[in-house]
Formats: sequence, structure tokens, C-alpha cells
Amino acid sequence: MQTFQTTIGRRSGWPWLSTLLLSALAISSAKADPNEIDAESWRNQKLKEIATKIQDAQSSEDRLEYVARRSWLQQWEPGQMLSAPTQAPAEPALVEEPSLGELEGPPGIEPQVWQRMISSQTELLAIDTDDSRKENLRRIIASASQLEEWLSNKLPVESQQLPAPTAWVLAFTRYRLGRALAYRELPSVRERWPISEPVQYQKRLLEAYQRLLDQTKGVRPEFILLEDRILRRSSKRGRALELLESHQGVIQAKWYLKKRRDLLEELGWQPPYQEAARIYFEAGYRDDP
Repeated sequence: MQTFQTTIGRRSGWPWLSTLLLSALAISSAKADPNEIDAESWRNQKLKEIATKIQDAQSSEDRLEYVARRSWLQQWEPGQMLSAPTQAPAEPALVEEPSLGELEGPPGIEPQVWQRMISSQTELLAIDTDDSRKENLRRIIASASQLEEWLSNKLPVESQQLPAPTAWVLAFTRYRLGRALAYRELPSVRERWPISEPVQYQKRLLEAYQRLLDQTKGVRPEFILLEDRILRRSSKRGRALELLESHQGVIQAKWYLKKRRDLLEELGWQPPYQEAARIYFEAGYRDDP
């Protein structure tokens, strides 16, 4: 460093110029990324706004929403957003959806009725996949509705109560029905299949969701994405984001990154949204048409 300073001073003829240049270099090297500075400034301003909204909240529901938004922003460090979901050390194992074909029919169910249930579940699993769900929504809703009706009406009461395997089949069927109904609100789906009766649609979705909650006695990690969707469509996006983060260890990476990005965009939080969108893209994921 001494040689560099001497050389600059000798060439310029002005010793003070070398000192000025070196000081400028030191300051420049210590500066943070301008984008991160802007994001930090935005975050601080947004936290102030949210603090005011918490103080002025007219209901406990509103306050919970703003507290959830504040909590997420306080934990977010610009430029350091997680690039993949992390799993907590004590994360419980998810229950896998049982196959009726691998179970024995409960006492009292006629063999032909049991076989009809097996065939119905087999068809539902075949058409309700990540790749074909949007195209098959009409069939999925019809198939899941029919299977739920059969299971609810024909299974003995004890076979509908968790942790009985048949009860898990019923719970997953209700989840698939609720998810398919929620998918109808996606813009790309509504273009092809408009919701002609919004009130009736809303009632059907929320009733399907409530039947699942009643059976599972609360939110289960296996069905967390439907819970997140219900919060999101109710404009409780802060709580949806909080739920997503707290259960990230049980969510597939694609869905975690996508839903985090979408929630941040819907909140209008441009700096974290842009970071989340970049991470989603760099992970190799693309939105379905």
C-alpha cells in the first residue's frame, strides 16, 4: 500500500491527491450493494407503516394479520432470502395417502361397494397430478365428490376417525376436492371455465374445507397448502406467508418457492418479491401456462 501511495503522489505531483484517491477507494469498497440499501430503506419504512396499522387495528383478526406481516419483514434480510425450504430437526413425518386397494374392506361393507370405492380412488389418483390437474379439474371435482360421498355414507363411524387408514383416505379425498375447487380461481382456469355462480361456488369450497378441518380436528401438515390458499383468498396474506414459512420443511421446494413469490407479489412488497422471483427462476422452475 505504501508503494502504491508513493507512486500516485510522485506521478501527480500532489501528495494530497493520493490520499484523496485512497480514501475514496476505501469508502467505495466498504459500500453495500445499492439494491440492498434501497431494500433495507423500503423495509424500515414498511415496518413503520405496519406498526401504525397494528396500533390502529379495529379487530383481533386485523391485528393478527399485521403482526404476521411485521414478523416476516423483521426476519427478512435483503439479499439473503432462502433459496430452498429447510427442514426442522424434529419435523414430523407426513402420513402418506393410503391406497384402498391395499386395505381390507371394513366389516359391513358389501364387496361390490368396496370395489367401487377402490376403482373411484384409482381414477382420482390418476387424473389429479401436478402435470394434469388444471386440465382435469371437472373430472377431479366430480370424482372426489363421489368418492367422499361413498366413504362418508358407507364407512362405519370408527373407520372415518383418524388414524384409521380408511379415515386418511377420506381426509385426502376431501383435500383433493378442496384443492381442485380452489384451483378454479386461478386466472388461467377461469378463462376456460368461468365461475358463473360465485356465491354457490364460495359456499361449496368453504364447506369442503370445513369438512376436512372437522375430521382432522385442525390444520394438518399434509394439507397445509389448502389452508394457505384459504388464508390467501381471504386477504390474510401475512398469515398465509407465516404459515408457509413455519411449514416449509414439509412442502415441496417448487411449491414453497412459488407460493412465497406469489404471496409477496400480492402483498405489493416489490423488493422481497423481486428477490423471491429471481430465486424461483434460478432454481429452474417455470409457471405452467
